[in-house]
Amino acid sequence: MGVMSGQAHPPSPSQPDPPPGRDDASLPPPAPGPTTPVAGVRAPTQTELDALSADRRLELLELQQQRHDRDRDRVDAERERRRQGRHQWINSGVLLIGAMLAGGSLLATAATLRTGQDELRTAKEGQVTDRYTKAAEQLGSGKREVRTAAIYALERIAADSPRDRHTVRDVLAAYVREHDPAPSIKPADLPKEPDTDVTAALTVLTRRPTGPPHTPPLDLHSIRIPHGTFTKGADLSHADLSHADLSYAHLPGVGLQGADLRRADLSHANLSGAILYRADLSGADLQIARLVGAYLNRANLSGADLRRADLFGAKGITEGEVRKVATVDGHTRFP
Repeated sequence: MGVMSGQAHPPSPSQPDPPPGRDDASLPPPAPGPTTPVAGVRAPTQTELDALSADRRLELLELQQQRHDRDRDRVDAERERRRQGRHQWINSGVLLIGAMLAGGSLLATAATLRTGQDELRTAKEGQVTDRYTKAAEQLGSGKREVRTAAIYALERIAADSPRDRHTVRDVLAAYVREHDPAPSIKPADLPKEPDTDVTAALTVLTRRPTGPPHTPPLDLHSIRIPHGTFTKGADLSHADLSHADLSYAHLPGVGLQGADLRRADLSHANLSGAILYRADLSGADLQIARLVGAYLNRANLSGADLRRADLFGAKGITEGEVRKVATVDGHTRFP
């Protein structure tokens, strides 16, 4: 049966016209928009959109705007994240370069400082050498006061330069040996006391600062300084004083531990409180010597002459030990 010409076609089942009065809630959920369809959700047709009320359209527009804003915010956040990442890399690079430059600057500063310290050390050593040379020359002066000043200048050098202490000590010890009375002078003609410069040298030697380890003993053998005066607490430990003339010397509390005093003349000497621990006094002349309260622990008194010596209160030795090895008489006063 033929189709009548001009007859209207029935509406397409895929695009039905909404009946009048139909509730908007029965429509499909609003799509994000024609340009951003959600996966799995059919976008509404234009006819469906036209059928919506003004409120519903406004709501859809607001939802679309919100989605657009969220997309824009996400894009902006991603762009900001990338920008911050670039800035972080740039900052890290700048910091790394700064650290490298700072490290190089520190190395340069350290090298400069080391060079400056070396130059300062060299200059200081040069000054010490000049001072030592001048003081050594002054020791040969014909004026006693100049020689005395030179001795104290050497003491200052020894305090400022530890490596020169041994040398200064030996120079002063040699000075004392050379300037004490000559062997040709008879004991009866010896001066009542040493010269001022010799006394100054002895004073410096007995208060010398600690020298390098394993320093050889102070060499004062055979010196002749009767009536010499040493301050209390002076240090002559391990000194070589063998055959020295120290008669009438004032040595109270002097440190003589380990000293070599073999055949030394200590007659009439004041050794009260002196520390003679392990000192070698074999063959020494100690007649009328005052050894009150002296420390004689393990001292060697073999052949020592202790006639009329006063050992009252001496420590580290007994009367029996003294009598066994030394020469004594009825006037010897024992510990």
